[in-house]
Amino acid sequence: MPHIEINLWAGFDAKKKEILISRVTDTIVEVVDCPKEAVHIIIREVRKENWAHGGVQHSIQLKDR
Repeated sequence: MPHIEINLWAGFDAKKKEILISRVTDTIVEVVDCPKEAVHIIIREVRKENWAHGGVQHSIQLKDR
């Protein structure tokens, strides 16, 4: 049973997450050759102030651009 975890910034709308889940599922089914029902996906939404790159929070990086 494939188990996929996806970390995203918080705020993507439900339709975009639905499309992401569908496409990731289809890819896993094709590559791993398993039934769709075997694919489990968890999307974790992280606020931008809790996600950093290069020592700087993304909430700060975006404000300064």
